[in-house]
Amino acid sequence: MKSSPERSLKSMNLKWLIALATADAILLASFVAPELILDSSSTQQSLIRALGAAVIPVLVLLLVNVLPSNVKAMLVYWKPLGWLPGCEAFTKYGPADPRVDMGALKKNVGTWGEDPKEQNSKWFGLYKIVENVTEVASTQKDFLMYRDMAVLSLPLIALAPIGFFIADAGKNAIWLAAGMFLVQYTLTALSARHAGERFVCNVLALHAATKITKPKVATK
Repeated sequence: MKSSPERSLKSMNLKWLIALATADAILLASFVAPELILDSSSTQQSLIRALGAAVIPVLVLLLVNVLPSNVKAMLVYWKPLGWLPGCEAFTKYGPADPRVDMGALKKNVGTWGEDPKEQNSKWFGLYKIVENVTEVASTQKDFLMYRDMAVLSLPLIALAPIGFFIADAGKNAIWLAAGMFLVQYTLTALSARHAGERFVCNVLALHAATKITKPKVATK
């Protein structure tokens, strides 16, 4: 069975998600058990790295795949379940992008409704026609990457302080952990929003520039 473009893009993003999770794990370990990093022998460090290389990718895959796309979008956009970037494609993102001539877009693709679900459905149909174009695929990849980074970061806002409390790391460490992961979550969520907007607008810009009726691929 041929894999979907989204699944392929998520596979490409996996290394960045693992890198983020690894960096977070090292940072947490440096607070809770710094001796693991500073005082352990080379053999112990090699064992820790081997365990991390085996465990972290599994944890990342479980966390980013356990939630459906609608829930992930809700965690990024802070809007009701079922809201996706395309829900405001024609009423917000398109009109705000100077590349998108809304009059030309309507001439090329027909009319659209203002209901969020109708907008997303209309936009998705346009996306499927140009999904393999480089500028569309690259911004979709960025959106999926930052979205999944936000999903990874959100639980740590609570889990890291709880872990520090259990480890008796001190109040300063607990508050620092909560603040650090709140900032990480906020930055990745905002990055996902911006990437999602570019993703939506790149699709609209292509259809506004010319009438496309068949799947289009990028020329090399």
